[in-house]
This record gives sequence, structure tokens and C-alpha cells, in this order.
Amino acid sequence: MRSSCAHGHGVLGGTSLLVGFVLLVAGCQGSAGPNAGPVLRDDIVAIQQYPPTDPWLRDEEGRVVGLRTRVYFLPGAQEQEVPKGVFVAGTIRATLHAVVPLSDGGYSRQLVHEWSFDTREAEGFRIRRPSVMGESYGLILRWPTELDLAGREIQVMLSYQRKDGEIIARRGTRFRVPALLGAQYPAHLATAPARGAPDAAHTETQRHEPGNK
Repeated sequence: MRSSCAHGHGVLGGTSLLVGFVLLVAGCQGSAGPNAGPVLRDDIVAIQQYPPTDPWLRDEEGRVVGLRTRVYFLPGAQEQEVPKGVFVAGTIRATLHAVVPLSDGGYSRQLVHEWSFDTREAEGFRIRRPSVMGESYGLILRWPTELDLAGREIQVMLSYQRKDGEIIARRGTRFRVPALLGAQYPAHLATAPARGAPDAAHTETQRHEPGNK
């Protein structure tokens, strides 16, 4: 029986046969290399988010129905080592909150939608070319069409659930959803913060031990 990797012409002498066999084995083993997937890490300790200048996803009528953002998951690093983004083995989660102004000048957050991507689902969001900051994901966060957030302030919060159950969470980034042209909205929705501005009180990455809230 002839191997699919073999390339023989006639009868080989002892030395030539040995050399050919070595090359054959090396060729067969090396052919699997390019098909090997990327290394997946689970020792994530921080999350960094970088939305584009125009992050919005729109339907055919121009209504905003979601957003996109670039996300880096940073593993633990040795002292004086600059951590770089990696692809992850656990579950990526995102939550969408509507920011509701309160009469005392404060605000509350109302959960309106959430996303969860396991390793296989998140694979489609991997950005194939790493940047100087390492590997990253280009998350597409589309919410239901019946969820009308035009003119509203929202907050997107990202987290990563490790295999050991620990959750690494990034405090939310706030956006003002663009309104449709000509639409009228209450006065308290008129002033928009900078695009992708992090909540002043929510900028650091949090760690949650399993079982703790």
C-alpha cells in the first residue's frame, strides 16, 4: 500500500531508502502544522474595549439596532512584561443597560438585553490580524428590533467567565444612541456624552470570585 505522502520512482538503494523514509515521515507530520488552531488562554485578568468612531449597526430604515466594538482580553503577565490580548477558552458575555435619569440628578441602570458567546460562537468574532496590542475580538452586539433606544443613553458592560468559574468584568462604557432625523425627544435626553465614554465611577476591571456577587 502506498502512502499519500510518498513520492517514489523505481527501486531505491538502502541509503536512499532510509533518507526517503525520513523525509516522508517529516513531510506527513509537518502537513498538520498549518491546520493547528490558535492558542486559547483562560488566565484572563483584565478587559480592554475600543469602540470605533462610528460603532452603530443600522437597519434599512436607518434605525440603530446594535453596535460593534473591539475587545482585548489580557492574561496574567510576568513582572515588567507588557500584557497583550489573547483568544480565550471561556465564555464572553455582554450586557446592555438603558441609563435612566433620576430626579435627584443621579441615574439608574435598567438591563434591557444580554449576550453570551462560548468558545465556538466567539470564534467568528476573532480579528485575524493581531495589532501591536495582541489578539482581539470584533464583537457585533445586535439587539432586538423591537427595542427602541434611539436618543437614549446606554451602557455596555463586558465580562469573561473563566473555566474555574471566576468572572472578570469590565465596568461599563456609556454611549448615546443616535436619534432618527426629525424625531423629537425629551429635554433630558438632549445632551450626549462623548462616544464610548466610560462611566466616571466605572472604569476599572473587576474580579468576581465564584459564588460572590
